Order: sequence, then C-alpha cells, then structure tokens
Amino acid sequence: MEGIQAISNLKLRAGFGVTGTIAGSEYASLSRLTSNMNFLVDGNNWLTDLKPHENANPDLRWEKKEEWNLGVDFGLLEGRIYGSIDLYNRTTKDLLWNYQVPTPPYLYSEILANAGTMNNKGIEISVSVIPVRTKDFQWITTANYSTNKNKIVSLSDDRFKVESGYIDAGYIGTTIKQETHRLHEGGKAGNFWGFKVVDIDEEGKWIIEGKDGNPKPIGEQQPDDKTVIGNGLPKHFLSWDNSFVYKNFDLNITMRGTFGYDILNLPRLYYDCPVNLTHGNLLSTAYDPVFGKRPLSDQQELQYVSYFIEKGDFWKIDNITLGYNFTFNNKYIKRLRLYASGSNLITITGYSGIDPEVNVSTLDPGVDAINRYPSTRSYTFGAMVTF
Repeated sequence: MEGIQAISNLKLRAGFGVTGTIAGSEYASLSRLTSNMNFLVDGNNWLTDLKPHENANPDLRWEKKEEWNLGVDFGLLEGRIYGSIDLYNRTTKDLLWNYQVPTPPYLYSEILANAGTMNNKGIEISVSVIPVRTKDFQWITTANYSTNKNKIVSLSDDRFKVESGYIDAGYIGTTIKQETHRLHEGGKAGNFWGFKVVDIDEEGKWIIEGKDGNPKPIGEQQPDDKTVIGNGLPKHFLSWDNSFVYKNFDLNITMRGTFGYDILNLPRLYYDCPVNLTHGNLLSTAYDPVFGKRPLSDQQELQYVSYFIEKGDFWKIDNITLGYNFTFNNKYIKRLRLYASGSNLITITGYSGIDPEVNVSTLDPGVDAINRYPSTRSYTFGAMVTF
C-alpha cells in the first residue's frame, strides 16, 4: 500500500482468550467447621461443639470469561488522523451463585455453585485528530466511544437450577424492605423491578399499572403487577479530550459522558414523601404537585415505584488545566512551568439528585445511596521546576 498516500498506517487484529475470576473466599469448596455452643461436662468443664458450617462443593471452580475481538488500527494523512476500532464478544460461564438444594442429601438448603452464563458484546472506537498544526499553534482532539449490550443467557445448568428463571438482587431496607432488581433468563442485567406509576388519585395516592395493563389503586397491588421500570447499566460511554499549545502556553480540557441508563433516586423516595415527616426531615419539594395535580397524601406510605426512577444521562467537564512554560539559559534552572487546574467543574444532567455518577458494577446498578456525600470540586495552583 506504499502508493496510497492518504493511508499512513493500517493494521488488522483478531484475538481470543480465556481468563478466570477466583471465587469470593478461600476454601469455599470445602465443608468448613464452626462452633456456636458450649456444653457443661462433669459439672466442671465446658466442651465446645464443632459442626459443618456449609455444604461442601468439590466441583467449585473459577468463573470463566471467553472473549474474542476483531479490531483495526489506522492512521490517515501522515498521522493527522489516527485511532482504532474494536468489536468484542464476551461470554462469561460458570457464574457463581448460592443455589437452593434439597436436604437431604445436602446438610444445608443452600450451596455455592457454578451454573450461570452471561454474554456481553459491543464496540469501542478511539479517534484522534490534529485539526491545526502550525509553527506556533497545535490542537489535538481525541474522542473515545464505547457501547455494550448485555444478556443473561442462563442462570442454571443440569445440576443446579433456579426454578423460577429469575434472581432478585438489591435491597431497600427501613420500612420498604424489598429487592430493587430482577435478573431473569433472556433479559438484561441491571433491570429495575417494581410497580409502574401512571397517576395519583384524588386523595394523592399512587395509581399503578396492573399486570393486565389497566390502572389500579396501589392498595390493591399484587406481586405479579411488578414489571421492568428501568435499567441501571449505561449503554453508551463517550469522552472528549482537547489539547492546545500556543507558543509557551498549553491548555488541556477533559470531558466525558454516560448515556442510556436510569437511576433509582433513593433520597427522593424517602424524603420527597410527606409521610416521612414523622421520621424527621423532608426535601423542600415534598409538597409539590405530583403529575401537575396535587401533593402526595400524608397517608401515602413509602413505596418503591417508577416515579422515583430518573434518567441518569450526564456530561461532565472533568478537568481544565492551563499552563505556561518558562525556559532559562543558566546553570541553575532549566525550565519552570506554572499551571492552574480545576477538577469536577461542571455536570450537565437532568437528574435531580446530587450526582448522576452512581455505582454500576454490582448486580443492583444505578441506585443512588440515601446518605451519599457530594463529590468534591477542587482547584489547584502549582509550579514544576527542572534543574
């Protein structure tokens, strides 16, 4: 391709690998012993009991991640445009879970075992461009984008089964006491599972959508009225970095965003409901009209419903750094750089909570903690000296 002047680099890649993730604790495959009772022997001596603490599982093994990827690295216009594109498909097998088992033959009704399978696939793109490059000025801009699609292939195998076809995860304590997420075979991880609110009645109490699609008072709720009311796993990630150099000045701007996911706003769920006044504090919006009608009833008990699920999309200016470089022609100091930097400067979002950046690495992603401390905005001034 030497004759193609526009292409300065082109490389195709393909890969496949298998990696393992160790179980949560050591010796989990063994039947470890425990003691919790003492017996008085001969009226003078105490004897401590020993008994198996859990079911043994000699077949316990690491979770196994199989992944293949196809990629291309490219450079165009003598390196003024360069980057990479990667496609990946990752299947995680032998997922660990505590499964229900019969007693006997097992000593206890629960055992840690490998049985589930999950698939993730997506694309990652990185592109860098030098739009301007002159004697005194240069601008380099880099954008990174990735997206992921998740599917729970199976929660069971031939030996260990989840008979219902689903597993509930997450938990809201203090009054509500119920799980927030449901993982079901064929579905996606991160699904919020609860009642879908469609309106409020004249008394200010929730009206939910029943399993037949018709509205009903929340006082008539049934477990099978619950449905998927959002998902806490982001679909799209984007970052954009810019670097400017003009003579002795340099400026760097780092930005990023996350899109296509929902957040359960726990502070609103608790403190935006008038009934919680009996426990102390409320948000200033607690008595605002709901659906443009009227405030929630003082008698409307706390409920985990879709009204408190919000879009979490955000765009952040993470850092801006401005610097100036001095050059000296003496034997004491060769170079001096002065700079000013600001971090966590601006967040653009429609989310009403403190910060839309919440935990997305667990089985119950997208839950904003009720007692969360705000993230810190910081400013730094500094100097770097080269002798």
